[in-house]
Amino acid sequence: MDTDFPEGQTASLKLTAKSPKRFTLALRRPYWAGAGFSVKVNGKAVGNLPKADSYVELNRNWKSGDSVELVLPKALREEPLPDNPRRVSLMWGPLVLAGDLGPEQRGGRGRGQGGSEQPATPVFIAAEQPVAEWLKPAAGKPGNFHTQGVGQSQDVDFVPFYRLPNRRYGIYWDLFTPEEWQKKGQAYAAEQEKMKKLEAATVALAQPGQMQTERDFNLQGDESSPVQLQGRYGRRGTKWFSFDLPVDPAHPMVMQITYSNDGPRRAFDILVEGKKVGEQVMERRSPEQDVLFFEVEYAIPAELVKGKQKVTIRFEATGGSAIASVFGIRMVRADAQR
Repeated sequence: MDTDFPEGQTASLKLTAKSPKRFTLALRRPYWAGAGFSVKVNGKAVGNLPKADSYVELNRNWKSGDSVELVLPKALREEPLPDNPRRVSLMWGPLVLAGDLGPEQRGGRGRGQGGSEQPATPVFIAAEQPVAEWLKPAAGKPGNFHTQGVGQSQDVDFVPFYRLPNRRYGIYWDLFTPEEWQKKGQAYAAEQEKMKKLEAATVALAQPGQMQTERDFNLQGDESSPVQLQGRYGRRGTKWFSFDLPVDPAHPMVMQITYSNDGPRRAFDILVEGKKVGEQVMERRSPEQDVLFFEVEYAIPAELVKGKQKVTIRFEATGGSAIASVFGIRMVRADAQR
């Protein structure tokens, strides 16, 4: 096989056989390969191609030297979040596009640490417009794109996610119509300012369910497992699991834990350095309720962080119940959020 994927759109197969033989060669036509998809056998176009998200079945007598050529054109499209159609990722065929937000700003004491203020992620005044009208390809640079006139604070360069190492990036983007932005812009700016303060106050952020994060923050436990819900990663358990997170003993500390309302009833304790700082009960979500993510804050007594650089956060099931899925653990300087 010879191909110019992932940034091109062609692939060719050349067969070698000891002797001619009849069999079916099934070629996937991906769901994203729409208009312009084509297949040729020995230079002759195959007709009556099936719809996208199916297979092209080539049943014939094959011999050495036979060739098959495919064209799989990639189009731009939006992929909205299940619970928010106005927050989207941008796709180019099967590839996720990442927006380049500038060089990384390193600070703190290691991976997952807070402490440096990051610029706000732009929003796009582009809702209800075809994405191809406002995200344009860069001339002579396959896979490079640039927004045109829709960035509320700035326009953004996009490339396939795998091509953007050591840079700040955005994957999900909020879209507004001009009328929506006129109504919501002030509230959105206030929310962005709140998030900037939270980021600046953050000492560390652990994202359970992600292999690297769990290594960095020393995951320990008994009978726990990773979980994925609506594209977010987390960890749940039937006995206990723990992480070691950095703290700043010069400030009062709070933990902000992200949960969801999905799943059966759960009851568990939250401990810091072996001392209980909170207990959580999650009631079973009824079928008519939407799946939601939410944060709960737990204050950490000053004596538990005094003189320490990190503490152990432990989730422990109680009363024969289990631990609800934890989707984020943020360690925050309580006096720096205001």
